[in-house]
Amino acid sequence: MRAGDGAKDINTKPAAVQEKGARIVVRLEGHAFYYPVSDVLRLFTGAIPREEEGRVVCDAASILPGREELFSEDGVLTIRSRVSEEWVETVVEEDRKVPEAGKDRDGEVISIQSAPQISISRKDMDLPVNREVKRQLYFLLSRILKMSFPWGSLTGIRPTQVARELSSEEEMQEIYGVRSDKAHLAFLTKEREDAVLSETPSDALHVYIGIPFCPSRCSYCSFIAQEAPRKTEILPAYVDAVLMELDLVLPKITSKIETLYVGGGTPTVLPEVLFEKFMRGVLSHPEFKEVKEICVEAGRPDTITERKLAVLMELGVRRICINPQTLCDATLQRVGRKHSAKDFADAFEMARKMGFPVINTDLIAGLPGETTEEFCSSLIRIIKLRPENVTVHALSKKRRSSLSRKEVVRTEDHGTKRVEDMLSFSSQKLIEAGYKPYYMYKQKDTIGGHENIGYCLDGGECIYNVAMMSDLRSVLSFGAGGMSKRVFPNSGKENSPKGTPAAGVRIERCPCIKEPTQYITDVESMAERKIRFFQGDVHL
Repeated sequence: MRAGDGAKDINTKPAAVQEKGARIVVRLEGHAFYYPVSDVLRLFTGAIPREEEGRVVCDAASILPGREELFSEDGVLTIRSRVSEEWVETVVEEDRKVPEAGKDRDGEVISIQSAPQISISRKDMDLPVNREVKRQLYFLLSRILKMSFPWGSLTGIRPTQVARELSSEEEMQEIYGVRSDKAHLAFLTKEREDAVLSETPSDALHVYIGIPFCPSRCSYCSFIAQEAPRKTEILPAYVDAVLMELDLVLPKITSKIETLYVGGGTPTVLPEVLFEKFMRGVLSHPEFKEVKEICVEAGRPDTITERKLAVLMELGVRRICINPQTLCDATLQRVGRKHSAKDFADAFEMARKMGFPVINTDLIAGLPGETTEEFCSSLIRIIKLRPENVTVHALSKKRRSSLSRKEVVRTEDHGTKRVEDMLSFSSQKLIEAGYKPYYMYKQKDTIGGHENIGYCLDGGECIYNVAMMSDLRSVLSFGAGGMSKRVFPNSGKENSPKGTPAAGVRIERCPCIKEPTQYITDVESMAERKIRFFQGDVHL
């Protein structure tokens, strides 16, 4: 607004806010759902909340411009999240100066003369309490901050899991605030996931083996992956430890193993002789003789050799991953990948000539400095190669990656729009080219709150990906940093409200030591722990 026009300029930041910054404080009353509340605050602010006794505190500097008058003189916006025997409600506290009506940056009239509030009677509530708390906070913040996200209040949950609980796309939009195109994508993907799940028994087991080493560390990566050139001395010992763990655990497992996935890191980072020893050792186990699917990540093109591919073909591996993440050489250098687009093309051609019938290729939307045009060019080149699978990831702001949050997003508005355009283009072009979405998951702190989604040509679905991401099948994980999980179906929750899987599953998890050298030392105790975990109805 122009000075002297008689209206209050609501974009003038109070001095206390300038000095102390801005914070959102959510007081928890009658519940302790710190994680759901924190997830919503992270979605809106991009900051990691601090959990305190009875409240969650989050830096809100990124959303302050144009919204200063929502905050008190001390720079605080306080929200009460209350749960009682009769009600669930979320309300903005009025312990601050209430601004006059004015206009925000977009010229829309705003007024918070009365505190915004959302509430519902417990007897009328269809959702579990934790989801209702989360849902209300999302809608309240969306209303007062004039911000919304494509997946609404669905942050730390599989969208297809929610689709299984609901009867229509419209219901997903109404209950959770999911955008219509995303709700459609969730239901479309759910149908393909369910078709894959129908082909693998609910009591079957899916095995993951992790090699947490890469030739270099990508700037966006937060995995435990170690740089192999600096860790060459422990690679043989690590391989021996994994093979020992397999020897100790597999004979004790009674469930039928349906799939085997060897991931990382980059398994093909192992030198040729060591890689052959590892793969022959793994596939010598009789438990893997009749699996439906074996997939090996050969993710970095610069680690792939003809000899390694020949070993995989000889051992019966027919599904591999070759993942450039982008075909823009400048971006590859910028994020610390030590290969070129040509290296990827050469590796892909080599694998095709050797007869691999299923190849997956990954791309990441939103890599630092990459334009929408560069991403779209990469996708078109990938489609021309006709890999059976294409997985498109939205870049996430990860805590342990070398990229700062500012570097990942640059400016939030620009970063969000860029990723939105990339994902929309990829969905349209892949579906036009005959690919279908068949599994989906979301990560916290993804730019714009978007998703990661796997597309495939008919018959190219990866059973392991669906089994693992659906949380409806058990996974036995080997190697440092692996997470085993047991799914107990029909656990007496069939009549639970919306928000509980229809089958009433219970999930128990068993983590493994993350640090490779410690894993090598303690592999026998890890093996014993997993044996106990999979032999009884245990809580570890």
